[in-house]
Amino acid sequence: MITHDAIWSAIDRLAARYALSPSGLARAAGLDSTTFNKSKRFTANGRERWPSTESLAKVLQATGASFDEFLLLMANAAPSGGVFGMAVPLVDMDLAGSEGLFDKAGLPVAAEWDEINFPDVTDERVFALEVVEDGYEPLYWAGDILIISPGAELRRGDRVAVRLADGRVVLRQLLSKTGRKYSFAGLTDTQTVETLPLDEVAWVYRILWVRQ
Repeated sequence: MITHDAIWSAIDRLAARYALSPSGLARAAGLDSTTFNKSKRFTANGRERWPSTESLAKVLQATGASFDEFLLLMANAAPSGGVFGMAVPLVDMDLAGSEGLFDKAGLPVAAEWDEINFPDVTDERVFALEVVEDGYEPLYWAGDILIISPGAELRRGDRVAVRLADGRVVLRQLLSKTGRKYSFAGLTDTQTVETLPLDEVAWVYRILWVRQ
């Protein structure tokens, strides 16, 4: 029997199998990047919203997966945290500055987040950012997924995600932190030093892993 949960779970697992996020899968299929977002799976009044047959056909074409493979994923849908790893909240970097995505403690809270199953993650506070621009090449490429840890100790030289007071999220290398300011270097131009007062920085989190 085809159920709403099973078909969406199959899409999520198909994305993970081909090393893509749900939004990355949508883009690979030529669809709007938000097509498979969690928030798009139900209407505002809570009614189930199903993916179209056209979007499914484009997904299979983009990945090269067969319809039988998709049916198998749907029939054997695993719950979050199963053999495919822990479900980690995921959002595009260009959306990470939007209001309401983080609570006052700097942790993800909004329903707009996607999820990605990631192995070897046990800290429930971690979240993932998907790189969507080419400004960090050749270190990080569009489509790369960064696992970010709010709880990891920061050290000089760490690559970090920085949320600025104006909401923008950028990637930098941490040079130092004092009682008044942060100093960062660019990732592609490490000779460029940027100094910011503490009140211009919402949070600085360490990048633990990158999945390319």
